[in-house]
Amino acid sequence: MVYTNETIQKKQRKFYPYINSTSPEEIISELKKLLESPINSPEDIIELVEKFTEINDIVSEEMGWRYIKMTCNADNKKYINDFNNYFANVVAKLKPYTFKFEKKIQTSAQKDLLPEKYKLMIEIISNNTKLYREENVKLQVEERKLANKYGSIYGSITVKFKGEEKTLQQLTPYLKDPDRNIREEAWKKRYEGLLSKKKELDELFDTLKEIRIKQAKNAGFDNYRDYIHKLKGRFEYTPDDLFKFHEAVEKKVVPFSIERMQSRAQKLKIDSVKPWDTSVDPDGRVLKPFHSTEEFIVKAIKTLGKVNQTFGKRLEMMKNSGLLDLENRKGKAPGGYNYPLPETGAPFIFMNATGQSGDVRTLLHESGHAMHTFETVNIPIMYYRPIRMEIAELASMTMELLTLHYWNEYYNDNEDFRKAMIEELENALLFLPWCMTVDAFQHWIYTNPDHTPEERDNYFGTLMDKFNKGVDWSGLDVEKKTRWMFQLHIFQAPFYYIEYGMAQLGALAIYKNYVKAPEATVENYIQFLKSGYKVPIDKIYEIAGIKLDFSEEYISEIVDFAKDRLSELEKSK
Repeated sequence: MVYTNETIQKKQRKFYPYINSTSPEEIISELKKLLESPINSPEDIIELVEKFTEINDIVSEEMGWRYIKMTCNADNKKYINDFNNYFANVVAKLKPYTFKFEKKIQTSAQKDLLPEKYKLMIEIISNNTKLYREENVKLQVEERKLANKYGSIYGSITVKFKGEEKTLQQLTPYLKDPDRNIREEAWKKRYEGLLSKKKELDELFDTLKEIRIKQAKNAGFDNYRDYIHKLKGRFEYTPDDLFKFHEAVEKKVVPFSIERMQSRAQKLKIDSVKPWDTSVDPDGRVLKPFHSTEEFIVKAIKTLGKVNQTFGKRLEMMKNSGLLDLENRKGKAPGGYNYPLPETGAPFIFMNATGQSGDVRTLLHESGHAMHTFETVNIPIMYYRPIRMEIAELASMTMELLTLHYWNEYYNDNEDFRKAMIEELENALLFLPWCMTVDAFQHWIYTNPDHTPEERDNYFGTLMDKFNKGVDWSGLDVEKKTRWMFQLHIFQAPFYYIEYGMAQLGALAIYKNYVKAPEATVENYIQFLKSGYKVPIDKIYEIAGIKLDFSEEYISEIVDFAKDRLSELEKSK
């Protein structure tokens, strides 16, 4: 099925067709004009914000392409330098002018009464100006440069496995092998590769930690945790609320995890589940959703199109336009992302596919982000695009589940299809304890800043014991304590992780609605995508047909639904 032969048509600039995106002088000149522009009415304020948004889009587009080239070629110093230089010589130089502009808008908004629909924008701007410190700009440049090193270090790691050189990502399919010895060897090889860089990664993280702490101190905060919480604009909840979230998951989801691991051990006929036993199908089936990148993409297009034809058409347009880099290779940065390109008018999807079932989940996840980008890229006020990750991740994690009933595009065999659905739902819940582990770890790191690398590893080990019960780590103490080093967010995007937990609950709630009323739920989802961040997060979630809630009662409700759904699928054999 082909939805379209069209390619993405680049947006036309409205205000600044002549600006060179690589020239800080030209960009600063236009920002100075905005700072000097008179404001005589609310309409003047909005026009200035729209002009500022276009300038920001010009810079974001250029930075986006440099980031994409850098991560697609993480072992190429030219692309790394190109990105770092642009960040230091353009992006960073604009920050003082951005602060002055936002201060001007904030002051003018107090004089010229803006309509109620702009209240959130002013709240966001006020938070930005309150936290801005000029001395932090240089620190942020250095932080960005160092954070990018994680990708180049990780992406360069290879190990010998069965006589061949493998990246760490290329070893992950072997964790699903029915042969337990192969799984164990692959798992241990991944750690062998990671631990060969442990000293380098510890030193990198310690340097990043100190730079982040300096920024917090400069802004008048006692610790980086409280600073970044405010910087992310988390108006709706506090760190204490997140601790309650951790506790609720420990009480309601960890017991589910223990049950699933006990069941897995019985099916695998083993005494206990070791870390290399957690991904394999307990009945010995190996899911092979695709054999080539072309097949991988085409099947995703068809799957998305069954939820909504426009979704499939958009991914196909991205394919036609060269906006996908999906397969793993040596020298490529780890992970996956959807990068909005505001001038292109579409995003770029990056991932590291190796032919396993998790790749399907990743591509559909990033496709959820992509559909969000398509729906919001033309919002003329940048503050009302989905800049909050609690919103962005709801879009992506929901897409995984909205497409779930159509994964037979990847699995022609009904039993494989059933297995894939079980795996997706089970992983949706089992992810939550890991999410809490990563979040709790970062709370501890930045509220106990004087710790040593050994103390850091030891504390992570205690969190593993608390949240990841059911898996037998005996004899693997070093590996258990250093598992955090696989999580790139801890290095590159501090405190960006709990949003996945909130979004996972929301996605399961939307899926619960979908099971009862598919068409209405998809329509609510589309309206949610269109909403961006025009209203507070709790209202955004309501538009999606759910609520923003991570209480013990709500989590219990979601867990019960997922357990019932899993039971139905397991009995349908």
